[in-house]
Amino acid sequence: MRVHIIRALLNKEFARHLANRGGIAFILLLLASAVLLSVFAPDEAAAAGGSGVGGGVHHCFIDFDRATPLVKHLQANVPKELQERIQFRELGNADAIEGLIVYPVGTGALQVRQILEDGKPAALQVYVWHPEGDPTALAPFEAWFWRESRRAFRAEAEKQADKSKLGPEPTFDPGNDWAVLEAHREFSRRVTEAGGRVPRLEIDRKGLGGKTLDFRSTIATAIVLFALYFTCVYLLSTLNCEERERGVLLAQALSPASPFEILFAKFLFYPVMGMLLSAILAGIYRPAVLGSLFFWLSLTAMAGGFLGIGMTVATLAKTQRAAFLGSMCYLMSVSMVLLICSTNGVPIIPHLTVEYHGPRILHAALSGDVYPYHWLHLIGAIALACGWLFAAGWLFRRRGWQ
Repeated sequence: MRVHIIRALLNKEFARHLANRGGIAFILLLLASAVLLSVFAPDEAAAAGGSGVGGGVHHCFIDFDRATPLVKHLQANVPKELQERIQFRELGNADAIEGLIVYPVGTGALQVRQILEDGKPAALQVYVWHPEGDPTALAPFEAWFWRESRRAFRAEAEKQADKSKLGPEPTFDPGNDWAVLEAHREFSRRVTEAGGRVPRLEIDRKGLGGKTLDFRSTIATAIVLFALYFTCVYLLSTLNCEERERGVLLAQALSPASPFEILFAKFLFYPVMGMLLSAILAGIYRPAVLGSLFFWLSLTAMAGGFLGIGMTVATLAKTQRAAFLGSMCYLMSVSMVLLICSTNGVPIIPHLTVEYHGPRILHAALSGDVYPYHWLHLIGAIALACGWLFAAGWLFRRRGWQ
């Protein structure tokens, strides 16, 4: 292997990518996405709450027919985490088509209608409008609504009745199942009056050892993975087929460069380029990740796996168009297989794909939560990458010039 030939081949690859304006524009879009993720989503709650990706409803309307004390109490007691996601409005101001209120996609509503008798509330009608087939989509809003309604009714009752006979006031905090406890106490009272007995109910909530899914780390992982795939699979396969169509690959074969040197230059250029782009994207999101050994090992494993896949597609495809379709079809096929296996609980098969291990190890590195089983995923990704690289090298030597 001659250094001056490797240098010339690397300069050739670099010059071709500088002339590829579409690729440069796409890389700039990836960088802009990483910057926007870092600047405009300062925490996980803001990212999840503003996007609606984590659930079916991201905004809730509280529609009411009249501004009664209950509605005023609700307006004055909206928690901070829901203030941007709850909107109060009178029913006459709601958007309607032929008398039917219409709600935008990704929203729900709690309609409050109060029946008055002698000027005083006699009945309360609450209509829960949720997305079709998802009755629990409004659960965070309902929990707040019923809690504050109970507090409002209690405050009104204390003005009209003997406070000492109303019983103790429950603690209305997120970790207290006051509704379940009150329902069980009422049920126990009725059973006792009937001559029976039920056990006392005690509820103790404890946090899980693991953390919840970090929304921003998930998006950052997707951006980093796509940058690697774009560089090592899409660009490698399409540009290699372009060289074959234009005769550049044949000219290299007739030059003093050996097949091993040509292959080594490609194996060196594309992973380094992909890892450099991915490291920049990850550094924009979380600069501390650049000092993590696990992150660099994960990048190396994924870059090697995608390089093997891209070179395999490049050797099997005859034209640049076929390479593009081949890389896209591979991505869609693997995604469908992983989705089907995950949905139906199919074992073993997902572990045979680089795309199964890659998101797990990169997400662990970006979120800063690396556990022992993530190292097993890393070993699996490295083994699969070696397999793909061996297959790609063998195919390229057999038919890469055809």
